[in-house]
Amino acid sequence: MTITQNDVRPAPAAAPPPSPEPDLKLQGRGPLPLIIGVTGHRQLRSEDLPALEKQVRKIVEDAAERYPHSPLIVLSPLAEGSDRLVARVARDVGARLIVPLPLPPALYEQDFDTPESLAEFRSLLANAESVFEMPIMRGNTLHGIAEYGEQRNRQYAQVGAFVARHSQIFVALWDGITEGLGDKPGGTAEIVRFRLEGAASHYEPAAGQLTLASIGTVHHISTPRPGEPVPADALKCKLLRPAHQVHDEEPEDLSKWMDQFNADAMAHEPDLGAARETSKSWLLQVDVKDVPAEVSTLSTSARITLEQYAVADSLAVQYAVAARGAVKRIYAWVFIAALFFNLFHSLPAHHLPEDPTVIDRVLSLPWLLWMFLAASLFGSLWVHRRAAKQDYQNKHQDYRALAEALRIQFFWRVAGLPDAVVDHYLRKQRGELEWIRNALRAWDAESMRHRSHEDNAPLAARLAFVGKNWVTEQRNYYAKRARREQALLESEEHKIELLVKVSVVMAMLLAVVLTVPILVPIHAFESVLHAVENPLTHGLIMVVIVTLAVAAGLRHGYDEQMAYSEHAKQFGRMSELFNSAERHLAQVLGSGEHHRAPELLKEVGAEALEENGDWVMLHRERPLEVPHSG
Repeated sequence: MTITQNDVRPAPAAAPPPSPEPDLKLQGRGPLPLIIGVTGHRQLRSEDLPALEKQVRKIVEDAAERYPHSPLIVLSPLAEGSDRLVARVARDVGARLIVPLPLPPALYEQDFDTPESLAEFRSLLANAESVFEMPIMRGNTLHGIAEYGEQRNRQYAQVGAFVARHSQIFVALWDGITEGLGDKPGGTAEIVRFRLEGAASHYEPAAGQLTLASIGTVHHISTPRPGEPVPADALKCKLLRPAHQVHDEEPEDLSKWMDQFNADAMAHEPDLGAARETSKSWLLQVDVKDVPAEVSTLSTSARITLEQYAVADSLAVQYAVAARGAVKRIYAWVFIAALFFNLFHSLPAHHLPEDPTVIDRVLSLPWLLWMFLAASLFGSLWVHRRAAKQDYQNKHQDYRALAEALRIQFFWRVAGLPDAVVDHYLRKQRGELEWIRNALRAWDAESMRHRSHEDNAPLAARLAFVGKNWVTEQRNYYAKRARREQALLESEEHKIELLVKVSVVMAMLLAVVLTVPILVPIHAFESVLHAVENPLTHGLIMVVIVTLAVAAGLRHGYDEQMAYSEHAKQFGRMSELFNSAERHLAQVLGSGEHHRAPELLKEVGAEALEENGDWVMLHRERPLEVPHSG
């Protein structure tokens, strides 16, 4: 992977024989892979190979054990030396192999000096799950990259940065030397710096350099070069971390979130088969029975993205139902607990007679207080803790965020946009949500090979499909949801206002009944006063007044938790966005200037991604908590 014109090329060490077919211990895992990337020296000392293989195997096996639900993919350009060593070891453990080539194969093979090296390359390539060529960078030409020089080196820098950026686990077999290397494009030092700092002058991200800061850690295996001094820490592995983290989560924690997604996908697999087909039918705007026929018309990369969307969307729906149910149960138990406490506080206690029987003693126990405590403990310790442990709310929001990103990625794929949503998504929201970007990168690497040579339908037909099934559908969806949320908000406000009014009116009537007979002796009022002053009657009235007020407060808290007001505003903004996009797209298609449509779709997608990121953070700021009953 780090081949450059500046490389000195001693005769390579004898290549180990290709690894056998990988074992099956990584089979039966979830749909979202963890990517293992590699950079390193092309020349390795033959005496170091066993120790290097042992270190790499430990990294791969540790990942397989640490993330038991996630399949592993090794992303390697299969240059001589480090690239092939990591690929062989990872495949032997059970990882799949994806090969991004910096150059067309015929040109790339010119970099292998011996027939043995070429044979090893072709053997590994034949066992790869997928192989694809990186695009020719802007400013490069096919003629230019055919010669050893700057253009060719920039292609190597591009593939190195691609591997570093798309990997969750990144291995560098490197001596650690950076002095005197200058600005050597594609060298191991530059790729390691790119991984740690997110800055590389030879890489062209779609959304600008600022989106790349602090990509992740590096498993650095100190690897001597042939003929060079051997460092004191030779063949030892240490973890290099970015100097300036932009998020609080450690990379291992982000991969655990990805593994949790896989665990949930596997756990719900028996229940979500039909749900995934329903998700596809919603996206494609067809009946479930017509999904296979519609899918058959899509490009391969679009079909892959559709499958990914269906997994994320069906899980999001599953956890949305669970989260809403948990919120309702928590508020119901808080209301029940408040009711028991009000009954205990307001109703007269049962007093023991002078010579109480067992029944008298049992009846005199503070049962209402115990019921209040039981309801409180059940609601807070069981219902709430179970919901918190299962993490219904965060999973719903995160899986919905992932699904919405994949929705946009799908329609970008259909429209022929080369952009990856990860370059535009959650740029303001980092921390825990960084795992979603990692997930998008992992799936992006899986579908990369299908994008550069697909036979798509005519552009006009694809744009019409995108306009109907995405732009118009989303405009209608958000307009409907905005009206629904606003109506629901107004209905809830009316119910809360009614509860408060009834509570206040009853309190005022009670005050009048208790006050007027004292100021104006009226026989009729005095009889009512005597009835109201009866401990049982007075207690029941107080229970009703307080319970109505508590119900109003809890209902207000529930509405705040569900964010009806914010949803109405946000859905309204999204409806306006897609309404504007629909008008502009119709103008573009009507004028026949189809080449302008992709840029418009890119813009509306980026706006929708930013709005969706705000939606996720809105709900992240409203964690599921036990409300106070007042």
